[in-house]
Amino acid sequence: MRVAITGGTGFLGRHLAEHLDPAETVLVSRRTGVTIDDVDALAAAFTGCDVVAHCAGINREIGSQTFRRVHIEGTRAVIEAARRAGVKRIVMVSFLRARPGCGSAYHESKWAAEELVRNSGLEHTVLKFGMIYGQGDHLVNHVTRSVRTVPVFATVGFREKTIRPVPVGDAVDVLIAAVSGRVPDATIAVVGAEELTLSDAV
Repeated sequence: MRVAITGGTGFLGRHLAEHLDPAETVLVSRRTGVTIDDVDALAAAFTGCDVVAHCAGINREIGSQTFRRVHIEGTRAVIEAARRAGVKRIVMVSFLRARPGCGSAYHESKWAAEELVRNSGLEHTVLKFGMIYGQGDHLVNHVTRSVRTVPVFATVGFREKTIRPVPVGDAVDVLIAAVSGRVPDATIAVVGAEELTLSDAV
């Protein structure tokens, strides 16, 4: 099985690639010279692939890298490129709280991308992950920086909440199951086994 990974040099895409056969894996990212909304370049990269693991995404907007461009237009381009290349299946990485009309551009754009995949007519699985953590992730790096620069975490306005973070190794296991067609549901929530308060996680 030949797998294309969008966001293949990013945190999750890189971890996924490490568990696949390098000879049967195509990494697609800005670092490999392919922008997420370039249909022609994507189609060329997807040629000969059986499935696309659509891991590309951003957690903050910088310059031209907006939520609309990366999440919505990028997903639209991935779907069109997959059709052109004859790819039969897309596995999309989304976020647990992605939903419409919530006032968050991130969550709303992820939801819009999910809807594009669900309505694509292609075989698909949408994986709605909770927080994924591991070496090189945004969460651990961000929290580590915050704790080092703000010694007292319980600051004014801090609201305690519970989270169920997903270790990156578990996230990769779920992705591999979905890529290989072993996840029967079209949309599935993926959370960690352990529930922690945010302060305990920190």
